[in-house]
Amino acid sequence: MIFPRSSALATGLIGLTPLTAAFGTINEPVILGQHNEHEMVTRLAFQCPSGQKSDGVCFEPRSLDQLAGYHREVMGVALPGAGFNGAVGAPDTLDPVPEGPEAHCDDADFVDVPGYPQSRKEANKNLQKCVDHLRARFRQAWVSAEMLVDERRRIRPGEVELTNAFGGDCNFAFPSLQINVFARAKCSTLEGFGRALHGVQDFYSHSNWADETDISKPISETNPPGLALHGTAKFLDLRASGPIPDDQIPYNLTTGCFTIPDGTPGSGDCAGRVTHHALNKDHGVIHLDGTFGDAGPGSPRSEAISRNFENAVRVAVQSSKETWAAFREHLREQYGTVAGNLMICALVRDDPIKDCRKRMAVIALDASSRSGAVEASGLQVQIAQEFKLKLSSHGLDRIEVMEFAEAPKIVHPMGFPESVTFSELDTKGRTNIGNALDVAIDDIIQSQPDTYTDRGAVVLLTAGAEPENTKENQELAEYALAQVERAAKEGVRIHFGCINPPRPFNDDPDRSWHECAPGHSIIPAVLKTGGTFAYINHVAGRPDLTPAPHFISTIMSRGLTSTDEYEPELTRIYPGITIAALLSAEDYPSKSLFYPASPSERINITIRDRALDGQGVANGGGGCFSITLRDRKLDDLKIAAYTSCGTEPLMLNYEALQDVDLLVVAELGDPHHPQQEGSPNPQGVVFTLELSSNMPAKNETSTMTTSSVVSSKATLKMTEEAGIKTEEFLTSETVEVFEEAATVNGTASTTSEGSHTVSGGDGVTGSAMPAQEAMVTGKESMAGMEDVYVTTIAGNFSREDADDIPDLR
Repeated sequence: MIFPRSSALATGLIGLTPLTAAFGTINEPVILGQHNEHEMVTRLAFQCPSGQKSDGVCFEPRSLDQLAGYHREVMGVALPGAGFNGAVGAPDTLDPVPEGPEAHCDDADFVDVPGYPQSRKEANKNLQKCVDHLRARFRQAWVSAEMLVDERRRIRPGEVELTNAFGGDCNFAFPSLQINVFARAKCSTLEGFGRALHGVQDFYSHSNWADETDISKPISETNPPGLALHGTAKFLDLRASGPIPDDQIPYNLTTGCFTIPDGTPGSGDCAGRVTHHALNKDHGVIHLDGTFGDAGPGSPRSEAISRNFENAVRVAVQSSKETWAAFREHLREQYGTVAGNLMICALVRDDPIKDCRKRMAVIALDASSRSGAVEASGLQVQIAQEFKLKLSSHGLDRIEVMEFAEAPKIVHPMGFPESVTFSELDTKGRTNIGNALDVAIDDIIQSQPDTYTDRGAVVLLTAGAEPENTKENQELAEYALAQVERAAKEGVRIHFGCINPPRPFNDDPDRSWHECAPGHSIIPAVLKTGGTFAYINHVAGRPDLTPAPHFISTIMSRGLTSTDEYEPELTRIYPGITIAALLSAEDYPSKSLFYPASPSERINITIRDRALDGQGVANGGGGCFSITLRDRKLDDLKIAAYTSCGTEPLMLNYEALQDVDLLVVAELGDPHHPQQEGSPNPQGVVFTLELSSNMPAKNETSTMTTSSVVSSKATLKMTEEAGIKTEEFLTSETVEVFEEAATVNGTASTTSEGSHTVSGGDGVTGSAMPAQEAMVTGKESMAGMEDVYVTTIAGNFSREDADDIPDLR
């Protein structure tokens, strides 16, 4: 039919005769006689078993909706005209008029009786027009598919999304062109394929290929012979070109002549000819289990012999499957097996960004004596189990499990995550991180040699490298660094978890404790692969602090491989995970991290420039960088700002009295001393941020995007004093900086003018903002503040009387 479901009641139901006819497109059985036949044929051909993911052939629900269309039901009864035509129904859509007879394989009629108005040759010519049209639609589909992936053979997120944020259902109506060339690539591809599929299905409905004649009547234009063929037509292989071979067209093949009005006998141009009305098997009830209801109405051929409708549907379903198989094969031939398979996956999967990545990951577990000495074995197994749970369970991701000490041992070769199990590590021997990385990178490349770039990742857990106090150990460190740099060149991400020795809940200052040592320059090299570096802390006496899920969530949020989401705008901070970040003038001038703080939560934050630990950029020292604390829930209200140009750690103690989304923004450079024109750019800074809390670990983890806590905002009132306007605004925090890291709880007030100005040793400077960022620092009096519901903050700073930040370098 010609009518989109949205317009059927407005046009078809008031008596407008259809301009063309086909397997039914909408649900309107009373007047138009349609039961969503094109939709049901397409669903029978391509639906996945209930609740199952696509196997690469069937279409998942939302994707199938775009191809087949859908109808609306209330209490099991289909609503007339309600739903969506889908791509297969597009040729029947007012656009502004439906496509012509070539889109439906009409007018290729012939009966071998004396005086028939059209010869076999002329009928073949019209059949050729139909096939050429369908070939063009087929080409439209595979040409459009090229935009599904980028030059690095990654699926383009904006080209495959079917969520409302990206437009929801595809739009297949585009006046004059009858192809939405400006649509998402998935929509454009499905449009071309669906329009081709429409004609393929109509051929069997509109011809005598699969039907039988009424033997009670003589052969004539009102009762043409039936071919009763059960196989599909070879000339509907739409990859072909040129004339249809004569031996592929049965001599008695006929379709119907279509004109308005469509009836039997024919009139106008169809006078004396087999008409669409006489021959069609367009209407009947099709169930998704492959059974049928009543045939008709409006189909004399089906009403005379009911199995004619059923046979036409069965062959149309089979031919649809063959057309899809040909399309998949053509994509692989045209674009290569790798890209072609990605395109196919993008078309059939509802969430192809997640499900079509075909990632390969090696998780390398440290089984050295060092790992056993710091009680890291059990934690590594927990992390590995969490990692396994994050991988796709649909047969696309692969994982290899490696244990390493002096030499790596593959305990589970590259395979499906579901089959992987983990056992306690037998720890012994020295640590050779370079060997483990070398073998892991090789295995990723060998497992998928054509597509490993941007799809591989190594998650390496270790209790630390051997001390670099001998030449041999120095060579081991250089070997490890060389392998990380090799991974960056190969497009393999390295995620490095350096497991610290356990610390007691209440630190004993007299007890010796040494941080995990990853190896010289490892941190910036890991970050340059696009991966994650973190120190993993486990604290004796705090079983609630389980860093395993937090470390894996940090990796997945950043992106396991380069095919995943790019690094998020914000990185979630977790207690127990000391996250590393790289600031560089060209690539990473700023970094934002956040933590959702709860009422009465006391937080300790330590930010450390890692240059003195041998982790500087390009083997150089550190540089200046600023740290600004903000509240995300209050339009990024500035709480405090600090600048570090030295090596002394920045340590902050923070207490939230309300729900606060604490945002930590690190920026390269010193805002108080801008870089002079012509001076060289700073090489960059590698820093780490560690957060500890007095509260149990929150159950918030993230795989793709950050989460936040809704803030309940208190009221801060600034009374009118010395000519200052009274301001009232909602806030959940203000700040004080206290001498000698004192912490103050409850209500606080200040009589000083402007923001507090502080400084610390070795070039650490900072200021606290007691009110909105819009206030001019150091200019407006803050005397007489009252009723301030305070979030307190303290740091390793001493107070200065000066309003301006002095140059302490």
